Amino acid sequence: MKQNILTLLLFIGTFSLFGQSDVQFRLQFSEPYAVYDFLGKISDSYPDNELKSIFQQSKYNTESNIRKIAEFEQLAIDYSYFYRQYPQPLKSGVMTRDLLEKNLAVSQTLDEFRDRSVGLIPGDILFSFSGILENFLPIYHELVCLPNKDAIAIQERNLRDYLDTGRFADYFRAGLAFYGTTWDSHIPFQVNLLPSLDKDNLGARAFFNVAVCETPLGSKDHQTLFSVTMHEIYHIIYDNQSLKMKGNIQKWFNDTNSPNSQYALLLMNEVLATALGNAYVTEQLKGKIEEDDWYANRYITGMAKEIYPVVKEYIRDKKPMDEAFVKRYVGLYDEKFPQWNKELEHILTYRYIVADTSDDWKYIRRTFRYYSNSRMAAPINVTEIEKANELPITKVFIVSKDHERTLNLLKGSFDVLKNYRMDFKKEFIAVFTLPDRTKLFVINRHRSTVEELMVKYFPDKVIK
Repeated sequence: MKQNILTLLLFIGTFSLFGQSDVQFRLQFSEPYAVYDFLGKISDSYPDNELKSIFQQSKYNTESNIRKIAEFEQLAIDYSYFYRQYPQPLKSGVMTRDLLEKNLAVSQTLDEFRDRSVGLIPGDILFSFSGILENFLPIYHELVCLPNKDAIAIQERNLRDYLDTGRFADYFRAGLAFYGTTWDSHIPFQVNLLPSLDKDNLGARAFFNVAVCETPLGSKDHQTLFSVTMHEIYHIIYDNQSLKMKGNIQKWFNDTNSPNSQYALLLMNEVLATALGNAYVTEQLKGKIEEDDWYANRYITGMAKEIYPVVKEYIRDKKPMDEAFVKRYVGLYDEKFPQWNKELEHILTYRYIVADTSDDWKYIRRTFRYYSNSRMAAPINVTEIEKANELPITKVFIVSKDHERTLNLLKGSFDVLKNYRMDFKKEFIAVFTLPDRTKLFVINRHRSTVEELMVKYFPDKVIK
């Protein structure tokens, strides 16, 4: 029986096609990536889901395996570097976690994954990471793959049918034209199929030249899956714009002189992927756009709906986004949503949190779960302040120790604080607008928790 499922998975891994753009698209199921995803979803920190229920009711829910799951979650696999010549954060930095996930997605065996990943993280960590994956391979086989092998094969055929028609190539080419991005046709684009046992869990994520598409088994809404997949691919196309194009975009936003320009820019990546993937592709496939075709975030959906007519105009004329487009985009943001830059749900979507203790991250991570760019650091020191200063995103400093020294350190690092009197003996939250048009929060706490102070100062999650 195990041999049958392995044959199926390898079959999926061998399929590829060439579109009119000569970009090769490959469709596959990756066993190593699926087990990695499985481990994440059965961990204590992940919300309840069908995979977790199946595991907890199985014979594999043992103390030994539970310890391995907890150990896997705590492995130090997160290192990063940035493309400092690009305006931040318009070009995504490289995270070792993303590289590991890509290597999992393109590998058919753990041996392939190990070979690709040597040197990305310390060898002992990679050894532990791979060892735990290997331990759970047969568990995933028995609990997920074998009972659902027919449904997995059906999902593969349905997505492959879309590939066969050339739709991926057509919409990929439309995205290249709109974003003004070039793509080396020698680099294949891989679509990774990830089966979901939760009925409403349809989604996708992308990194480098890989898109992972998660779809409920038995789902017949293949058009939505296709549009969600294209949404993720458009993120990749946006990230691969040239240095010149990225520089132009930052300049065009700055030149609008709008107080909202930076948060409008930070929102744009998701807005455009939604306008293109969720709206344009859906409208082309279905002939109309339903309300639930948009993104499950009111800020992204609100702006995507406003800019969509302009996006369609540019696609129709095969024009790349330009300064005129940016002016219209920022103008719509200013006119329709001028209050957004005071709403914590929006501005904490892009955040750099630096605290004296990592426990103080918890409230923000738990309360503002949706994020596009999130960095966490502890303790507060010169190095972390400098790192935060480099990124034009919301900055939050949570001071809970050595208050006088730390507040003086912050005052010496931010011009907006130099003439502001901060009583280090008292608890407070102070909010400032920085020259890059983003917000700076200084939270000084003694006995109160971060949650108590945030609720006191922002009961409606809005800056007054």
